[in-house]
Amino acid sequence: MKEKVLKKIKNIPAIRLFWLSLIVIFIIVFLTLKVVPGGKIVYRYNYARKFHFGQGFIYNFTPQDRVIIQSGRLPKIIGDPLYFSVFTPRSFSQAKLKLYYRRNLDENTPIIEAGVLADGVVWRYDLKPIENRLIDNLRSSWQVLSQEPLVMQQNNYYQNSESFFSDLKTGKLEGCQTGKVLDCLAVYNYSPDLKADFSFSKSDKPLELNIPLRGAHTLFIYPENNALSFIVTVTDLNLDKNEDPVKLILSQQGKIIAQSDLIDENSVPSGQEEVKTLSLEHGVKAGKLYKLEIKISDDVVIKEIKSSTNRLVFANKLWPVSWGKDLNIYTDSNYLQLKALGPASLQDFIFNKQSFSLSQPYEKQEFLLQQENNEAVNEINLVRDDVIIESGGIFSFTKDTFFNPLVKKVDSYYQLKPSNKYIMADYKAPQIYHGDMLVNEVEFNLQGVYREDSKYNFAISVPGIEKNEANYVEIEKIEIEFSGRTLWQKLFNL
Repeated sequence: MKEKVLKKIKNIPAIRLFWLSLIVIFIIVFLTLKVVPGGKIVYRYNYARKFHFGQGFIYNFTPQDRVIIQSGRLPKIIGDPLYFSVFTPRSFSQAKLKLYYRRNLDENTPIIEAGVLADGVVWRYDLKPIENRLIDNLRSSWQVLSQEPLVMQQNNYYQNSESFFSDLKTGKLEGCQTGKVLDCLAVYNYSPDLKADFSFSKSDKPLELNIPLRGAHTLFIYPENNALSFIVTVTDLNLDKNEDPVKLILSQQGKIIAQSDLIDENSVPSGQEEVKTLSLEHGVKAGKLYKLEIKISDDVVIKEIKSSTNRLVFANKLWPVSWGKDLNIYTDSNYLQLKALGPASLQDFIFNKQSFSLSQPYEKQEFLLQQENNEAVNEINLVRDDVIIESGGIFSFTKDTFFNPLVKKVDSYYQLKPSNKYIMADYKAPQIYHGDMLVNEVEFNLQGVYREDSKYNFAISVPGIEKNEANYVEIEKIEIEFSGRTLWQKLFNL
């Protein structure tokens, strides 16, 4: 009896040690997964394994009609874009996304990109290049001057990148006509510091634009005077209960120089329209290029724009609504992506003397000009509004003040012309992982990006993949490394 009692007494420290060890292990696991004391953690999802396991949660792909998922097989992307979200226990400042994939894409689908949802108001994804086969194919015939950034020249114009960048700052490049650098340069995922110089047939004067435009829009402005005044009148439709702030952001060469904000107190009942006005006034330099963002949600309509300069154009997108008249729009793009927001918006329209039919509601349709109809500035004639008009170019409601400050992009619609002499890109080609499986890694700055319900939202974009039924991209593995401040830095505010 005494021996049994002694054994129990001796076992007590061992039992305590066991439970203490479990508690310590639990605390370590909790800190690692919840607090991430080291400031860095990797989330991964290996679709090639029967049992998927990884730290954190990478949620399923959406929408389901853009991906084929079958048991025992890798998921196949067949639509664009494809979304997924990642749960993280805390916020981070940087993410490195590594994508392992196999592609079966035709020559008209040369680009794969991945992105993070940067802005939840205008629903903008910050896209980074996974693969650009147009650039990869040109490497074999063009000369490479620099790797970071990638600079390629069609002929032996420069012996080194230093001379190239020196000339670029002055707005002159070998092989390009004087003042025509934009015509002989193309870029991808890169914004060069170019000296803009545009000429107009008429003098600068104030502008009043009363064609209603729904949602966020981006403008480029090239004022002749040293003072810029911009007034926008908007209508908050209040179709939902979400707050709809209005922002005007003026920037130059990527740096914000002025901003005006109008908060939404959300005091008006749902469904009741509310008219608001916001202005921005700032000193500018005449003959310099500026970017102006009208940052609003799709629940807000721009009713009127009053500007001190008429030298303004819209970039990439227009969404005219509630106009009720014919629309004449000018662009330098040879292709359009149109989306009718209802059956009433379906129509036949003219794109630079060529007839097209917008025949499918709620679906994005593409229209490409024949080569003989493509001009420096092409005219779009619409008879109905509530149509989202997109391209990689510029839009304007007047031809006299049309100008394009954008450099041509090496995207799916890029056409190599004799005038194209140089390509600049922030891009590295994917590497072979095994067999025909490829891998590439991209980095994202997460500071200030949209995060809701402890989730970051990501996208995989393959523009034009749905045009060919044989096109697909198989995903073997997704790996995301998040990094941020350590526990020590948080505690001591370092």
